[in-house]
Amino acid sequence: MKNVWPTLIGAILCIGTVDRIEDEIVMVQITASDNEVRDLEMSTLMFPCRIVEGDMFYFVYTDGVTEIRCGEPPE
Repeated sequence: MKNVWPTLIGAILCIGTVDRIEDEIVMVQITASDNEVRDLEMSTLMFPCRIVEGDMFYFVYTDGVTEIRCGEPPE
């Protein structure tokens, strides 16, 4: 299986929305910097906060480190 994370998170910022949670799998929709929406499955363990359907989160890629942050990105 091809790893889509490096191409998806290669941008400075990607915004996501929690679509569904089934057991420990989260179905999310990610809007990348090219405004293309992608559907992905992630583990609940990847999130640094408690999540529910409809929650927003975002990725920040800085100095070779990718972080997932909960909520809406700062303006």
